[in-house]
This record gives sequence, structure tokens and C-alpha cells, in this order.
Amino acid sequence: MTALSLALAVPAVRAQSAPSALQSSNLLNPNVSVIGWFQGEAGGRSRGAGGAEPAAFALREAELGLQSVVDPYAKADFFIAVGGDGGVELEEGYLNWFALPYGLALKTGKFRADFGKFNRTHPPETAFADRPLVHERFLGEEGLSGMGGALSWQVPVPWLFVSVDAQALTSPEAAEVPAFDQARKRDLLYVGRVATYYDLSESVNAGLGASGAWGNAGQDIDPVSGSSATLVSRLGGLDLTLRWKDPRRAVYRSAFWQTEMLWGRRGAPGGSAVGAKGLFTHVEYQFAQRWRAGARYDYTELPADGSVRETGGLAYLTFMPSEFSLISLQGRRARRQDGSRESLAWLKMTFNIGPHGAHPF
Repeated sequence: MTALSLALAVPAVRAQSAPSALQSSNLLNPNVSVIGWFQGEAGGRSRGAGGAEPAAFALREAELGLQSVVDPYAKADFFIAVGGDGGVELEEGYLNWFALPYGLALKTGKFRADFGKFNRTHPPETAFADRPLVHERFLGEEGLSGMGGALSWQVPVPWLFVSVDAQALTSPEAAEVPAFDQARKRDLLYVGRVATYYDLSESVNAGLGASGAWGNAGQDIDPVSGSSATLVSRLGGLDLTLRWKDPRRAVYRSAFWQTEMLWGRRGAPGGSAVGAKGLFTHVEYQFAQRWRAGARYDYTELPADGSVRETGGLAYLTFMPSEFSLISLQGRRARRQDGSRESLAWLKMTFNIGPHGAHPF
């Protein structure tokens, strides 16, 4: 080979090796994504709703996601939320070990509890500008989450998908999750869930889940002797999800229906207990490539007083230029615990940049 041939070959080899080196370097970097959630609100909030009144238009949340495969046996997911007030919080941060013996998978860190379907979805990614009343009153504004560990097992049934989850989390305080109340710092909350999924036809599939949670509800202190006893709170839930989409004839038509019911029994001073229940049902129809319309009905009783109830309804129209952004106009009418009526309207806008991984189906 002549000197001229060598001179011409060396740059070509370097040009070919540069993309390979860059690709190898990127394999070691985590996937980085950002979800932005802007929201405008109009209308009057009832005093019975509780909480501070938000600004007319604000950044509700910016969520930074860092996700990466650690090795062939584990994957790490971290989601950091920045609120409109500048506060920074670890929304979720956990490690998934998915190659354990007997088909088990282990999750450790901070994560949203597998209680029902709705609780597992981050607030910016739900279809709503608010939270269903039953979730707001039982599980709080941010939902049920905590530090801990979780074991999951996919039951080997050939004709049906069945998963079983068991979790132990740090116990929340009543100010965060009204259905429970931490009695001691070392208290744990135990959550279990069994979920199934089945394709009813080429166009229709169904999911059914049953959830349970057991934890403390504070302490009952005897005013005379000063002795104390830990109160117990139990929570159960059922959820049903149906989806329709004809892959052959209705490319831009789809329908979705989800109903979730919660009921609880919370210990009260003097050896008594308070029972309460609630539900929401949500339907959504995609009637064009970029357009969806939906509605939701809410009913809930208060965990601390089952005789007090709230009801409401929400409707929305959503325009999605792509799967990475949406603009949604929503309106809600609710009757609060004090009997007052509340009418609110929202303009919800979200966007997603970067390879944000999918959440549980």
C-alpha cells in the first residue's frame, strides 16, 4: 500500500470509529427527560375544599426523569419534581431487580404504592387537572408513596396475565395521607395487590385489580392513666379498566373506561372504628386523530367521618398535537363537605422532552 493510500485510509477509519465511540459512551449515560405541567384556573374554591388557593396561571410541576439500566439484572429510575414555588422533591427514586430466583422482582427506594391503578401515575400524566375526590380525601393531594421495598411475582398462567405485589413502606402522616397516621417514626404501611389483564378480543382488553393496605391511624391516649394504644387503619380497593381500539378500521378511534372503588375502616379513640367508602368512574373517547373528550363522576365519604360525603363531576376536551404534548380544557362541579357548591375551570398544558419511560399499563 502506498503512502498516499495510507493517508486517505486513516481519516476514513477515524470517521467510522467516531460514531461507534460516541454510541458506546451514550450507553453509559442515563436517559434524561423533562415533563412540564402548566395550568390556569378560574372559578371560586369552596372553603370546605381545604388547601391554599392557587394562582390564576402557574407552573404546577416540572419533572426531571433519570432512567438507566444498571446491569443485565437491574434498572434504576429517578424522578425529581420541582414545584411552582421552587420546592424540590424526590417524586420517586428506586432500583428494580428483575432477575431474582423463582420469577420474583424486587424494588427498593422511594416509589408510589401499587394501590389501585390511578395512584401509580404521576400527577402531570393523568388525564385530569385535579385528582378524583376519593383519592384526594383518602390518599391526599400527592397520592400514596414512601420509602421501602416491594416484591412482585408474575403468576405463570398461560391464558391470563396475573401479577401479585407485596410492599412495605414508611407510614405516612395524616396531613399527607388522611386514611393513615404515623404513630411512631418506625411505623410501616403494608400494601398488597393482585392484578389481571386479558384480551377479550382483537379490539377489547380488560384489567381487574384488587388492593389492600394496612397501617396505623395514630394513638389512643387514655386521659386518666396516660397509657396509649396504637390505632389501626385498613383500606381496600377494586379497580376495573376496559379499553377498545379497532386496529383495522378505527385507527383514530378509541374508548377507555376505568372505575375505582375504595373503602376503609379506621380505628378511633375508645375502641370504636369509623367506616368510609368512595369511588370514581371515568370514560374517555378519542373521536379524531388529535382530539379526545372525557368525563368523570366522583363520590366519597371522609375517612374520619363516614357520615360526611362529597360528590362531583368533571368533563374535559383535550387536543394532543402529538404524544409528547397536550392542551386540555376542563370543568368541574363539586358539592363539598360543608354543603357548599364549587365550580372550577382549568386549562391544563403539558409537554414531554426526552425518552421518558412508560409507566405501568
